Amino acid sequence: EQHDAQELLAFLLGGLSEDLNRIVDKPYIEAPDSDGRPDSELADIWWSNHLKREMSIIVALFTGQYKSLLTCRSCKYESARFEPFSFLQLPLPEDDQ
Repeated sequence: EQHDAQELLAFLLGGLSEDLNRIVDKPYIEAPDSDGRPDSELADIWWSNHLKREMSIIVALFTGQYKSLLTCRSCKYESARFEPFSFLQLPLPEDDQ
């Protein structure tokens, strides 16, 4: 089944990334707020912080970032985050045949 293959790939790449990680002492890093900065600048900060904890060939080849935006309903303040991901699950349309 497709789901099982994805789980196996996630397990294997996660294990490889952990074994090949060149960072031994992983520092605690505060997640920065957007504070009105441009997306490109904020994304670079988040990526740099991620690389301070995770640095391997697996991260270099198979990790990306996605942007999530949280907006306060009362004051309309927007806070952006750029989270790292290794797998992006997308729904596939079901075949009706």
